[in-house]
Amino acid sequence: MNWLNYHHLYYFLKVAETGSLSKASELLLIGQPSLSAQIKSLETQLGVLFERRSRRLILNERGKVVLKYARDIFSRGDELMRVIERGELAEQKEVILGAQEGVPKAILAATIIRVKKRLNARVRVIEGGASELIEEAVKGHIDILVTDHEFSNTSGMIYLPIGSERLAIWRSSQLPALNGKYPQNIDNQDFVLPTPGHVLRMNIEKFFLENSISPKVAAEIPDTALIKELGINGIGMIALGETTVRSWVRAGRLEMVGRLPFSQNYWLGIPKKALKNPILDGIGSEFKSKSKT
Repeated sequence: MNWLNYHHLYYFLKVAETGSLSKASELLLIGQPSLSAQIKSLETQLGVLFERRSRRLILNERGKVVLKYARDIFSRGDELMRVIERGELAEQKEVILGAQEGVPKAILAATIIRVKKRLNARVRVIEGGASELIEEAVKGHIDILVTDHEFSNTSGMIYLPIGSERLAIWRSSQLPALNGKYPQNIDNQDFVLPTPGHVLRMNIEKFFLENSISPKVAAEIPDTALIKELGINGIGMIALGETTVRSWVRAGRLEMVGRLPFSQNYWLGIPKKALKNPILDGIGSEFKSKSKT
């Protein structure tokens, strides 16, 4: 077995975080030549981790991977010491939740509340694109994933439905009044749409095509919150769920133009191998029971 020197790994963590041997040596209270030698010893074991540029050390791809593990290792060590010092010998639970860009904050909040009710666990949220988050989940870096699409089971995940919302076209009260009957009255109007490839964008484009609508795309945005903000400020009409825009409708900032003939569904993704974890078994049971009612 190849034993990992955790002193060297800790020194690497501090050098990576400061980007400088001199700054890290001051922080660690050890000489710079000694620190440099120990970083080189770690690189002998793990491979080259830094690119040397002028007087700075820049992490390469291998170094970025090692940094993720180093942070996790020493974070867990710090947590262990806090638990021991408090006399709480039961393991602290943490659930890392991946939040896909574009999923409404209301859906995320409801998911976090359900996780917290089921478990006495800390929830840490990481945002990103769907493919990026699925990759991290399959690697074991993310426990559960909230997404707006049920991806193929070949992704190494299983998906449980967690909710849906009716979709409609909305316009700001700042925009001029529309003439004619819906949906023909939205032809040739400005729209703020999700980015191409997004499930909602594809459904909207299908609706436009079926009704011979040619919109003017004022902006393409991956994030639901930003789409809503631009819609409220009259940049263009938007297509979002009724729950997502409810507060702005009540405030008189948005008004419905017409409903869309489809809903937006949301899913909880759980890595298949992670289901052996009793913490995640509990989460899975919570959402399975809810989805049947």
